[in-house]
Amino acid sequence: MIHLKTLQLIRHTDSMNKSKEDIMTALKSNMPQQLREIKAEVSQVEIVTDTEEDYTYTRDRIKKLIDKAEESIDTMMLLASDTEHPRAFEVLGQMFKTTSDMMDQLMTLQKKRKELTQTSDQVGASAGNTTNNAIFVGSTTELQKYLSNNG
Repeated sequence: MIHLKTLQLIRHTDSMNKSKEDIMTALKSNMPQQLREIKAEVSQVEIVTDTEEDYTYTRDRIKKLIDKAEESIDTMMLLASDTEHPRAFEVLGQMFKTTSDMMDQLMTLQKKRKELTQTSDQVGASAGNTTNNAIFVGSTTELQKYLSNNG
């Protein structure tokens, strides 16, 4: 009897010592290959869908903030001109900078969206465009001699 309990304890201890990688490998080997492929395809579609939803939401919010900032700037301009207080003009300048930063964020958002939604084929195609420029180093006299000999 003692031997059977010891054996069960050893088996239980061995199963607890398995690493997470061993368990995941065992689970993956039991999962059908077809299911793994479908899951990968769905993940890519979900990423694109989530990206588009987030992009639309963020873009709308930034545009609304810019509109409100422009209204606030108009109000602050009136206040600053009426009071002629230096602090009012300082705040007005900060509002201009903040609005400008929001516009930059809007453009950055476009760039990030393009990066996130671009497929690996599109990335490879855009990365393959290499332009080599030849530069002539010398005086104009040497250039004229070269052109007259080759022209």
